[in-house]
Amino acid sequence: MGICELCGKEGSRMEADHKELGRIMVCQECWSTLYEKNSMAADIGSSGSSCAFCK
Repeated sequence: MGICELCGKEGSRMEADHKELGRIMVCQECWSTLYEKNSMAADIGSSGSSCAFCK
């Protein structure tokens, strides 16, 4: 649990690799919004998944 670094909501957070802000912890709603707006950087060449639920 923690606070979303974008909207300030308290609760569960997920890691997002934002194109401008770098790695941030956000709520599921903000993560989905970032994904839809193509605001996340691609993890090319990294091992594993960037999805918090897939790990």
